[in-house]
Amino acid sequence: MAEDSTAQTTGVFVQWWLVTIVGPGLRPATADTYRRLARLYILPRIGELPLTALTAAVLRRWTAELATTSSRSGSRLSPRTVAYVQAVLRSALSEAVRLELLTANPMSLVRPPRAHPQPVGCFSLEEMRRLDAASTRCRLGPLFSFLWQSGLRIGEALALCWADVDLDASTLTVSRNLVEVSGHLIEGSPKSAAGFRQIVLPEQTVALLRAIWLRRSEAEASSPLVFPNRLGTHLSRRNVTRSWINLRQELGLPGYGLHALRHTNASLQLQAGVGIAEIAAHLGHENPTVTARTYAHVLDPTKRRAASRFGQLLERDGLTKWPTTN
Repeated sequence: MAEDSTAQTTGVFVQWWLVTIVGPGLRPATADTYRRLARLYILPRIGELPLTALTAAVLRRWTAELATTSSRSGSRLSPRTVAYVQAVLRSALSEAVRLELLTANPMSLVRPPRAHPQPVGCFSLEEMRRLDAASTRCRLGPLFSFLWQSGLRIGEALALCWADVDLDASTLTVSRNLVEVSGHLIEGSPKSAAGFRQIVLPEQTVALLRAIWLRRSEAEASSPLVFPNRLGTHLSRRNVTRSWINLRQELGLPGYGLHALRHTNASLQLQAGVGIAEIAAHLGHENPTVTARTYAHVLDPTKRRAASRFGQLLERDGLTKWPTTN
C-alpha cells in the first residue's frame, strides 16, 4: 500500500480496500455486492485518477454520469443504486482518510440523488389462489406458495430445515439465510439481529408444510432441508428464479420478481388489519418505520377504513357532526 497519495490511484486503492478491509469485515454477499459495484461503476470511470484528484466537483460529475448509465437490464440506474455506489466509494475514501492518504473525504460534500419512492409490486389474493391451485403442476410450486403465505425472504426459505419447524405449535424459527456469492451457495445467518425470529403460521401454511413432508421423495426425505433440490442439497437461486418466471408467465401473473411474494404477504396482512409493529417483527425488519414507508400505498386505504369505523363508533355513541356555518 503506497503511502504517497499523489502517486496512489483511486483504482489501486479501492481494490486494496476491497481485499483488505471489505473482504474480511463484511458478510460475503455484501462484500460481493461492493466488488461488483466497484468493478462496474467506480474502477472504469475514476479508477485512473489519483486519490488527491477526487474533489467534490469531480465526484459530482461522476454522480451525474452514473444517473444516466444503463444497468444490465438496459434501464437507467435507479437513484437507490447510484446512492449505493456512492456509499461504497464514501466508505473506501473514509479508510483513505484514516490512513492519512487524504485530509478529508470529498464524498461527504456530494449529495445522493433524490429518490422517488415507488409502490412495491404485490399480487392480489385472487392471483395467489391461482398460484396455489397450480402449485401441484410445478415442482417448486409449493415453495412459491410458502413464500407468499409466510413472508420469508427467498434465502431464508431455501435455508429452512425441518428442525426449524414445529407443525404442532404452528411455528417456525428463522435462523439461517442462503446467499449466492460468485456462483457459490453459502449458508449464513439472517441479514440482521431482527432476522432471527420465530413466526406463527396460519393453518393453511401448516397444511401446506404437512403435505410437503408427506410427498417427499427418497432423496428429499434424507435431507434436513424443507425445500431441497432433487439430490437433497440446496436449491440454486438461479434455478428457482427460472422456475418462477415460467410459472408466472403460464398463469398470466404480473411480471414481478420473487420478492413480490414477500411484499404480497405484508400487503395482505395490512389489509387484514395487522399492526405495523407486528408485521415488521414478522418480516424481520429492524425498524417498523421502514415497514410503514415501504407499504405506505397499502396503508392509506387501510387508515381511511379505520377512520370511517371510528366515525361510525362516534355516531353510534351519539356524537353528531360538527355544524357548519355559511
